[in-house]
Amino acid sequence: MDEKKTFQVFHTDTDSILQMNDLNPGDFEKASGEEKTSMVRMHKSISYWQDAWRRFRSNPVSMGALIVFVLILLYSYVGPKFIPYSYESQYRSAQKLGPMEYSETEQRTLDLIAAGAEGVYATSTKSGSLTAIKKGDWYIQSGGKTYAFTLDKTVEKATLVLDADADVPLYIGKDRDYENGSFTEVTAVETTDTPAEGAQELKLEKSVFPHVFGTDSQGRDLMARCMYGSRVSILIGIIAALIVLIIGALYGSISGFAGGLVDSIMMRIVDLIYSVPDVLIVLLLQVVLKEPLQAWFDNSHNPLVNALSTLGVGIVSIFITFALLYWVGMARIIRGQVLQLKEQEYVTAATVLGASSSRIIRRHLLPNCVGQLIIQTCLQIPSAIFLESFLSYLGLGVSAPMASLGSLCSDAKETFLLFPYRLLFPAILLSLIVLTLNLVGDGLRDALDPRLKS
Repeated sequence: MDEKKTFQVFHTDTDSILQMNDLNPGDFEKASGEEKTSMVRMHKSISYWQDAWRRFRSNPVSMGALIVFVLILLYSYVGPKFIPYSYESQYRSAQKLGPMEYSETEQRTLDLIAAGAEGVYATSTKSGSLTAIKKGDWYIQSGGKTYAFTLDKTVEKATLVLDADADVPLYIGKDRDYENGSFTEVTAVETTDTPAEGAQELKLEKSVFPHVFGTDSQGRDLMARCMYGSRVSILIGIIAALIVLIIGALYGSISGFAGGLVDSIMMRIVDLIYSVPDVLIVLLLQVVLKEPLQAWFDNSHNPLVNALSTLGVGIVSIFITFALLYWVGMARIIRGQVLQLKEQEYVTAATVLGASSSRIIRRHLLPNCVGQLIIQTCLQIPSAIFLESFLSYLGLGVSAPMASLGSLCSDAKETFLLFPYRLLFPAILLSLIVLTLNLVGDGLRDALDPRLKS
């Protein structure tokens, strides 16, 4: 730097110093309350959970996974209310249908409705083996009118059609005798406005709901079975994860807080369970527990046991398997957390004040592990669902006619080349459930404990 530039820099600094010296006593007066308030930026106080939710919302992948999982829950638990089919109903005229296909009888019913019929009752479209209208007194309510009639004999394999604008408003046509949308044999039914005493109402179909996912070889609606299968799989996953949470949290917290010889013995038990092949023990337990559990269900009159019996031996065996084997990972994680937390000052203060060990674990240690508890529980749910699906695929899970996604995949594997959609729909649902729960668990991990964020 030459002499001229050096002088300019020095001159500029000197001017700044002189300006600082031009201060008067008024510049040192205390600021007023309004001036202090104007300089303070107030932030709303938020709780730990609000801050965690804020961080979780900032993760687009986890939020998208959560939205997809909520949609699957609505599909599984609310969807069955909007379709007329159940997971166990069999429709003999609707076997082996593809997605969005109608059976021949259903298509003819649609044609009759399109031709002007107010309602149709086709015995072939009803579920079960008894597809007939029994003899007796019946009545139909449609368009604000009542049509009462009496059948002298049981009518089988027939279609009852109501057309108020026709000369004969109610007639019966044989399904097997008509072609090209018309009946070759039609029997008029005499009607009155007043039903006989004890008459039963007959509800007509005003539309035919499509089989969106198709049907299986027994005529069961595949979408209804996927809905109930998703419900069963999610329910099993949640209950199994809660079992793992309770056992693992208690075992790990006791081991970590006790320390010393107790901790060493408890952890060696965990190591022993870890060394056992999971799949082998699961299969053995399923086989060994099947008959004792079934005998227990058959001979017990306890309401709780009766409730468990409705789930089936396979599902209860899965719960027992998780209670015996799958809590060790949770126990190790909680033990590690407790080993760190028990050295904190608030634990020492509680000990000095005479708090019992159980109270310290319940009121101080486990509440401070809640982040890890939630994370591990959420990550355990997809693992439980996958295990249940694996066992159901092998025929050791849920019992027929109840369905799970694993049993649906197992039923579809033999006809995969002919009807690939039977395997495709439950497999996609199972993959989405497991994937979304894993992504939600990762998001919760980052939100509840930012130190673990990669």
